[in-house]
Amino acid sequence: MAVIPLLVAVLSLAVAACGPADGVTYFATLSPGSELPDGERCRELVSVASSAETHPENRAANATVEAPPVEIDGLDADPGSDAAPPLVARITGDFTGTTEQILRWGACKWGFDEDVTRARAVTESSWSMETAGDLTVDPDDCGALGLEAPCPLSYGLLQVKGTVHVGTYPASTRATAFGVDYAMAWLRACYEGHFHWLDDQGYEAGDEWGCIGAWFSGEWWDRGADGYVDEVRRHLDDRTWEEYRPVE
Repeated sequence: MAVIPLLVAVLSLAVAACGPADGVTYFATLSPGSELPDGERCRELVSVASSAETHPENRAANATVEAPPVEIDGLDADPGSDAAPPLVARITGDFTGTTEQILRWGACKWGFDEDVTRARAVTESSWSMETAGDLTVDPDDCGALGLEAPCPLSYGLLQVKGTVHVGTYPASTRATAFGVDYAMAWLRACYEGHFHWLDDQGYEAGDEWGCIGAWFSGEWWDRGADGYVDEVRRHLDDRTWEEYRPVE
C-alpha cells in the first residue's frame, strides 16, 4: 500500500488550494517592519488580473500620472523622524489603470489588505473621483488651497484633505493613483508607529483599524473613529463594491 506517495499527493493538493487562484495574488496586510514591494512589482502583479471599469467618470483621472509636489508634507510623522523621508520618497503616483486596479496597486505597494482598501474607498467616495467632501465656508481654509469660500477640502477615492495633508491639492483631484498612493503611505506611516503625537491617546504600532479610524477623525479610537471604522467594516462584510457594474 503506497501510503507515503498518497500523503504527498494530498499535501500537494492542500498547498495548491491555498495558493492564488488563476495566478492572481491577493494582497494582505504586511506587519510593521516588513519589506514592501515597489510600485513596478505591484504593477506587474495587478496587471495579471484584468478588470473592467465600473466608474466612467474616473477615466481621465485614472489615466493621469502627476508627480508629487515638492512641498508635500511628512505624512504626519513626528518632526525629525527618520521614517518620513523614505516613505514620502516612495509616493510617485506612477500607475494608470481602472479604478479597481489602482486601489489594488496602492494596497500592494503599501502592504495593506486589498478588500479593506476597497471598503475604505466605498466609505469615502463610493469609488468616484468626482466626490468632494468636507465642505467649508471658512475663507482661510479655502484660501490655503487657492479656492474661494465655500469650498470642499477633501478629494479623490480616499478623500485626501488638502488643508491637513499639505501639498496634495490639486494633484489629488486630477490623478487617481496619486491620491491613493499618498493616502496609503500615510496609513503605513501610522501603522509603523511614527505618529507619537497620538501616544497620550493609547496609540500603538500595528493597529491597522486604529490607523484607519485616525485617517477620518485625526484622533485615536475616539467616537468619530469608531463610527467610521464600523462603516468601513460593514462595507467589507457586505462586499459593497461588488454591486458596482462594469460599463462600456
